[in-house]
Amino acid sequence: MSASVVSLCLGWLFVHPLSLPAGARFWMMLPLVACVATVYRACRARSPGDLPKATVLSFVTIIAGMAAIAAGFYVVHLLAKLYL
Repeated sequence: MSASVVSLCLGWLFVHPLSLPAGARFWMMLPLVACVATVYRACRARSPGDLPKATVLSFVTIIAGMAAIAAGFYVVHLLAKLYL
């Protein structure tokens, strides 16, 4: 494929995004978080043996933090709906 065809296909995806069900968005987030945790820990690891445990710990920490933020925003949303 030529570069113009590839850029046209990628541009089409930005103009016409794929529609995903609400539950699928969460599952699409997990590989992204895994990649972020892997790259972050690969840059900071002192030895390759430390990498798997540190990556899993970072993955769990990021997911737990995002869940806490989502729960906090949900509580704020419920309170705003109740009092406003």
